[in-house]
Amino acid sequence: MKVCIWAKGSFEQWYSSYHLMLAIVNSFLEAEHDVYLVQSQYEDGRLPEELLGRDKLHVINVPSNKAKRSNFVSRYIKSIQYYKKTGKIIKRLNNIDAIFLASNNSAFIPIKIANKLKIPIVYNVQDIFPIDAMVIGKLSKWNPAFVLARKLQAYAYKNASRVVTISEDLAKTIREEGRNDVDVIYNWSYQNEPYDIPDENNHFLLTNNIRREDGFRVVYAGNIGQMMDNEMIIQSAKLLKDKTDIKFYIIGGGSGLKRFKARIEEEELTNILLFGFQPMEYAQDNYCAADININPVPKGVMYTCMPSKTATCLLSQKPTVVSMDLDSDMAKRLSTVDQWTVVAPGDAQAMANAILKVYREGSRKSENAAKFLQELGPVENAREYVKIIECIVK
Repeated sequence: MKVCIWAKGSFEQWYSSYHLMLAIVNSFLEAEHDVYLVQSQYEDGRLPEELLGRDKLHVINVPSNKAKRSNFVSRYIKSIQYYKKTGKIIKRLNNIDAIFLASNNSAFIPIKIANKLKIPIVYNVQDIFPIDAMVIGKLSKWNPAFVLARKLQAYAYKNASRVVTISEDLAKTIREEGRNDVDVIYNWSYQNEPYDIPDENNHFLLTNNIRREDGFRVVYAGNIGQMMDNEMIIQSAKLLKDKTDIKFYIIGGGSGLKRFKARIEEEELTNILLFGFQPMEYAQDNYCAADININPVPKGVMYTCMPSKTATCLLSQKPTVVSMDLDSDMAKRLSTVDQWTVVAPGDAQAMANAILKVYREGSRKSENAAKFLQELGPVENAREYVKIIECIVK
């Protein structure tokens, strides 16, 4: 079978779905299918080492220019331009049996092209655009751009051969947008097995010379943007500032970093320490460095996207406090995990209390976090995408 994996991202650099796409490509190759990978080329078109020399992998790098993440309109326009450009390439590929369409905000274009070519197309939805932009305040639901983009995405959901998303909460939103039959395949972390990285071997701690005597470690690792409630961290740190040995380690960067720094300075918080993005091959070290991980998700976000760090936090087996809509399916699932606390969005006092509880009682390994993840979304889920493609071809 010949499968085209149509993606906007690139293996040249780390992005949130990098390890997911790598596992999916590998799964198709291991199933002995020919894979035609269409992806952006920003630099030299390099591939991960495990994809080099694979006879059944055919890579088509498409020269592209990056748009600033903070520039919403520019990113959307460039996405449309990319799919129109790559659509011409898809038309020239011979005897493609099916297309796997990676998550993107311009899906109506590749889906329309696939339908004209009569090629089955599976659309993988990692976030619900433009509703996600509305939830975080980037677009009003009355904005003509929002209305148009929503109609175009509804077309994509309706006309894809299959739609696959990553949580029951996102599936619920897609059903409300008019597509009833939605497959759910949960995202996974970098491996199946729990991470066990002691402090003496932890890359983040070693490279930043962080010692046990420096205090209790509260860790947020990931993008600092509008899908993260920065103010909730500020307020939680403010509530705990008298506990001078509790430190907030913020690892990452993003469009919200400048404002976050300004708020730290405004509140004169010395218990928040900022670190840049760490090497992707040591991503799991960030979460394992924690005495407690935190993930403050704004209200409504769980119905439009699912934080990619959830799986890695689970595999770290460290205590974790998350904020998310309490009536969401994911909140109910995570509430059953030992050493995990789910609080309402924006409830900084509840987050501070959860941190303080672990601080007083000691950080203990979760007994069921890794088992919970294995039941919810192990790496084998990549093979589920292969099964769906094989099914629609048959």
